[in-house]
Amino acid sequence: METKHLIRTKHTAMPKESFSKPSSRRRPGSNALMLPNSGLRRNGMDGLVQRFPKLRIPLCIGLSLMLLLPAQAGEAAAVQNQKSILEAAESFIKAYSANLHETPTEITMGRLDPRLKLAACEGPLETFLPTGGRTLGNTSIGVRCTHPKPWTLYVPVTVNVYKQVVVATDALPRGTILSKEQIKVAKRNLAKLPQGYYVNPEKLIGMKLKRNISGGLPLTPVMVEAPRIIKRGQRVTLIAKISGITVRMPGKALAHASAGDHLQVKNLSSKRIVEGVVTSSGEVKVGT
Repeated sequence: METKHLIRTKHTAMPKESFSKPSSRRRPGSNALMLPNSGLRRNGMDGLVQRFPKLRIPLCIGLSLMLLLPAQAGEAAAVQNQKSILEAAESFIKAYSANLHETPTEITMGRLDPRLKLAACEGPLETFLPTGGRTLGNTSIGVRCTHPKPWTLYVPVTVNVYKQVVVATDALPRGTILSKEQIKVAKRNLAKLPQGYYVNPEKLIGMKLKRNISGGLPLTPVMVEAPRIIKRGQRVTLIAKISGITVRMPGKALAHASAGDHLQVKNLSSKRIVEGVVTSSGEVKVGT
């Protein structure tokens, strides 16, 4: 008969601490909490969020604002004030116009785009008149920064100067020889007279109109011309001074001419061609 051997196994008691609740340990010199068997480190906000999950969103928003606000403040401080740009341009054009024009100027500054963001200039702003820029009417003034981030901006400005100029008293047809009664002086904006103007009426008396003009219109150099007092082929008198003696000789004009023009004349005595200046009386002075 088989004999069954019963083997009693002796149970070994486990230490009580093996079944105790894991305790958190703090690494020396650190605020981090180490959780056994978890591999997780909890410190500061992480631990707070895990213990109080409802705080996650408010904390995220608060951290975002803390990060954004300093950046925005730094960015605002680095932008050049538009008022300083306009003031620099206005100061320049006022001084420039005062040196250029005898009469006071009327200056209107343009506006800058409010969306314009330029780096703040660490030094004084430089101002200048662009090459070929106008000094009257609609123009622009350059404003430049050289440090730390170079930039150049052109500020729009309108400059008006009012002065007494010669105008026609009434409407006059082309070909009119101007007299004292047909012209007068009146205040006009020089910005609207890019082709020039006259301030002395005496210089226009005896001039011939090249086109029809309306009353009150300022007279400009392109509107008038000196009337022809000599025609081509016309016999003229040549006047020359030789050793203090005035000599008059007959000549023949080779072209049309007005007072003050240079004219070539054929000397009918010597048959030579000479050049002289036409006088208001229709004579030609040579050798002066």
